[in-house]
Amino acid sequence: MPFPDWITNQMIRGVRGFNLDAYLMALEGWRRGLTLTWYLDPAMVTDLKIIGFNPLGKSFSLENKETRKKHYFYRSRGDLVANEAVDLVHDKFKAKQLLMDAGVSTPKGFKFDKQDSTENIITRLKEDEIDYPVVVKPIFGSLGKGVITNIKNEAELLVALEVTMGNEEYGQFILEQHIEGEEYRIYVVGDEVVAATKRIPAHVIGDGKSTIQQLINKKNKQRKENPYLRNKLIEIDEGIKTFISRSGYTIDSIPDKKEYISLKGPSNISAGGDPIDVTNTLSEGAREIAVKSAKAIPGLIHVGTDVIVSENGAYIIEMNSTADIVMHLFPVEGTPRNVPRKIIDFYFPETKNFAKGKEKLYFNYRDIRPVLRDKLAQEITLRNAPKEKLYTTRYIVSGMVQKVGYRNWIRRQAVRNGLHGYTRNLKNGNVVVIVGGDDKEKIEKFKEVCAKGPRRARVEDIKILKWNGPIQLGFEIRKSE
Repeated sequence: MPFPDWITNQMIRGVRGFNLDAYLMALEGWRRGLTLTWYLDPAMVTDLKIIGFNPLGKSFSLENKETRKKHYFYRSRGDLVANEAVDLVHDKFKAKQLLMDAGVSTPKGFKFDKQDSTENIITRLKEDEIDYPVVVKPIFGSLGKGVITNIKNEAELLVALEVTMGNEEYGQFILEQHIEGEEYRIYVVGDEVVAATKRIPAHVIGDGKSTIQQLINKKNKQRKENPYLRNKLIEIDEGIKTFISRSGYTIDSIPDKKEYISLKGPSNISAGGDPIDVTNTLSEGAREIAVKSAKAIPGLIHVGTDVIVSENGAYIIEMNSTADIVMHLFPVEGTPRNVPRKIIDFYFPETKNFAKGKEKLYFNYRDIRPVLRDKLAQEITLRNAPKEKLYTTRYIVSGMVQKVGYRNWIRRQAVRNGLHGYTRNLKNGNVVVIVGGDDKEKIEKFKEVCAKGPRRARVEDIKILKWNGPIQLGFEIRKSE
């Protein structure tokens, strides 16, 4: 899977889940020269609403020292999104009411709780003239948990209600129309749709020789190569076995070549669905309703919106104030969309294009988390990124340069000169030195530093090669080949 041109696998190695949202947002701002600070306890410095149990590595601030402008962020959400808006969106029923008041199409429905009888719920369904199929979902749920879709009749509804109301994790629920159509996650910043991802339910395509189980295994292997999907594999559980059995298949069946086999009904990506970028081809109707829905919630400046486009138009299903934005950067098909860039543009418009030429520069997120986790610091402020375009060079140094303190000496000189990169011993006895910075003359003159070396070294030759790979903040000594 090709990576976007502003990220490499090395930069995000070991970064998982919602931490990746935070890291990519922080990286974009930091590359622009904004001062980046990470927090152990964000409540010490901001009233920004935190969702979830563990904010570690997800809370940070970006500051423009020149304009004295500072904003706080939690994952993909910044402090321009009002806390009240976060609460409204989190309560799916309140959000639904605001959408309807604003004339935004959303499925007709009502709320109920565990104290309601099934008889009353079914009576309400009829009174409100809500036709089957319907959906039952928790008001305060997330990631598709506890959602039962496409309930076709009263018998299925009774079963669904028994399952739903028996779930101790939730207390209040929504029953609403099931809208059949194509599902999208649309990300809105201000008045602009900056990314649109079509979510395809879990499926495999037959090759005429592999079983469904083998096809799932192959697809999971591909998903492991995608940073966003590597922890969202298709699990062969009883749900999948039951689902495909309705079409006369088992996991040992061999589908025909190019035959499409649905594995699950819901298109939730965490349940094995595929993200497909459709930003350029999204209909005007879907764009308009996504922007209109954001404006219907006071203080909701940027948001990820779930939209279903049916034969009768587009409907808002849910809204996510702290949305997962990584799906837009790593689609299985289509163009990666740099949502962090669009969000930081909105918060710091004076820094637009400041990251240009520094796409290979990064900081090691994995160095930050342990310090915060072990409570060694309340906050960590990173050294600012170079202000100008990044210049990089690779030097291959030969001679007596190993086991003479050469790498330690090089590191001291690089740090003294404010340069970034690394050095490493090679198997053939040479040493590689990668240096980067915004001062081209310093980079070129570093050849003289490499040629000198420490007292015990004897440098015989230096080759200068181009370097287009990533450059990490600071200067490190890496393990020998």
